[in-house]
Parts: sequence; structure tokens; C-alpha cells
Amino acid sequence: MSAACSVGQAGEDAVLEIIMDELGSASASATAPVKMTLPPGDDAAILELPDDGAPARIVLTTDTMSQDQDFRLSWWSPEDQGLPAGTAVGRKAVAQNLSDLNAMAATPISLLVSLTLPADTPLDWVRGFYRGLTQGLQTVGAEHCIVAGGDLGSGPGISVSITAVGRLGAARAPLRRDGARPGDQLTAAGPLGRAAAGLALLEAGHGCAEEELAALREAQLAPRPALTTGMIAVDAGATAGMDLSDGLLRDAGRLARASGVRVRIEDQALRAQARALRPAAQALNLPETQTLRWAAAGGEDYALLATFPAGAALPEGFHRIGEVIGPAQTGERAEDAGHADGALEVILESAIDELGWDSMRD
Repeated sequence: MSAACSVGQAGEDAVLEIIMDELGSASASATAPVKMTLPPGDDAAILELPDDGAPARIVLTTDTMSQDQDFRLSWWSPEDQGLPAGTAVGRKAVAQNLSDLNAMAATPISLLVSLTLPADTPLDWVRGFYRGLTQGLQTVGAEHCIVAGGDLGSGPGISVSITAVGRLGAARAPLRRDGARPGDQLTAAGPLGRAAAGLALLEAGHGCAEEELAALREAQLAPRPALTTGMIAVDAGATAGMDLSDGLLRDAGRLARASGVRVRIEDQALRAQARALRPAAQALNLPETQTLRWAAAGGEDYALLATFPAGAALPEGFHRIGEVIGPAQTGERAEDAGHADGALEVILESAIDELGWDSMRD
């Protein structure tokens, strides 16, 4: 059947044929920590957990990406609406889900993938999506994760929902949000603000011909976050941690509230992250202060936020961005000097007038 054909013209069986063709080994891996005793194609998948004498602790997470909310087809040219567009969405969809498992220090073992597609979606978009998804599963830390099945449906816009399943070894504690203590170091594994800068370039229609701008664009379109930092953090004695997906200020506030503490973001550390974003601000004729907003409040970096004891040596790849301090004092208000806008739990020297991504706000 012609690749130019749409899903509405081809029908469900043709779409499923493409999916199974692209998944290949991603739906059956001899080295996976689980065995699929019934392959995709039936009403449900059956996974057999290994009998290794340890209690099976399963970690579950789910995320949805929606057209015009999380990505826009207008970011790609008409001739790129097939493989390039679909591949990028597939890579990003798997990244945001596996980043959540990484933040719990879990090993990804399987995915359930559901697609809602308009009837005029090119078949090549579907092929590209599953190609991008399998590329994401080739990231270190996810290479033994399999696709166990999913669902197909039609609707007015593209929507991708993934349920990711992870396994937590008996000897490893989960990385939770509620263990940070006053005096701990606040750290991040991964750069901050790159996806937000890339989004600004995309929304402005910038060509991103320069290599450094193209890299920022790619950070938004098809991120490849590190997927072993959660286990590394736990093994190095991290006291708390979480995925950085909605922006440093918003997510740091969530970790602080869960732990009953406050965090202070160090201005020098934030500015060090912002310096790498200057090319985007210059290309868009924006003031340099915009780079601080991207670094502090930009979402979708899928880095790891973690706290470590004050005297602990930080693992490779982690950089200090602040410290944990005691809870707010009686009568202290979020509008008092030094607090991030609207966040009592986060103290920041630089004045940032936004907190980060909120999926429920306009």
C-alpha cells in the first residue's frame, strides 16, 4: 500500500501491520527482565516476571501527549509530516514516560501505547512514530524494555498515551520526593532550559541552521534524557529526587512541599545553565534575562532533580544548583523578597515572573 495513503483510507489492519513491522525486537527481547508469554495481537498481553526469589515490585506511570498542546504539526514542513514528524513525537513520548521511571530508580520493562489518529493522518506518520519509539528504547537504561501492546482509535487530533511499567530490584530503595532534609545539597543531572529555548525557536519559525540552535530545537522535539541517573542517585545516597519536566522552580517546589522543607536556588548555578541558552535569545532578539526564565521555569528537560547530604560527593553528571533549608517561618509570605513568584517553598535571588508549565492553565 502506498506510503502516501492515510490511516482512514488504509484501515486499522493496515495500521497494525505497520506497527508490528516497525516494532520488531521492541516487542520481544531475549534479554528483557520479563518474558512475554503471549505476543502482541491478542486482546491483552501476558508478561511473566522472573522467579528470582525477590518480591516483585512493579512501578507504573502514564502520560499523554496531545496535538497542539504538546506538539504542533506546523513545526514540520508539509513534506516532513510523515517520518520526521512521527519519529520526533515517538521519541518524545517514550522519553517523558521513561524519565518518570528513572526518577523512581526503576528499570523499564514494558510499555502500553495508545494512539488516537485523525483519518487523514499519513501512514508514514505512524511508521515514523513507532520508529521513534524504538529509537527511544535504544537509550542506555531502556534497552531491555519491550512494547507489550496498546490501542488504536480515531479522533479530531493526534493523541498519544503511554503506560510505562518498571521493576524495582529488591535491594534498591525507590527515589522518593519526601526525603530531603535541611542542609542537603540540591542538584540536577542534566542541562536546564534547553527544551524551553527550543520551543521558543520552533514557535518563532526559526530555521535553526546553526548547529547550536539545531541542538536546542532537538531538545524540544525529540529529547533523549539519561535513564540511569535515578539508580545512580540512590546508590550514591540521595535523600530525595524527582523528574524535572515542568520546570525547575515548579518541580523544586513540589519536592520541597513533599519533604516539608524549602529550597534555595543558587543564582550563580542558574546563570551557568542560562549561558548555554544565549544563542537562542540572540537569534530571537530577546534580552539575556530570557535565558534565566528558560533555565528556571522551562519544562520538558526530563533531567533529574535530587538532594544529597551536605558532605556527600556528587556522582558524575550531577551538578549543585542550591541547598535545602528549613520550613517557612510563621507569617512568612510567598510575596516576601527572595521567594520565587508564588512559591513559598523556593527561594531565588533572580526575579523570575513565572514558575513553569501547568497543564491545566491556559
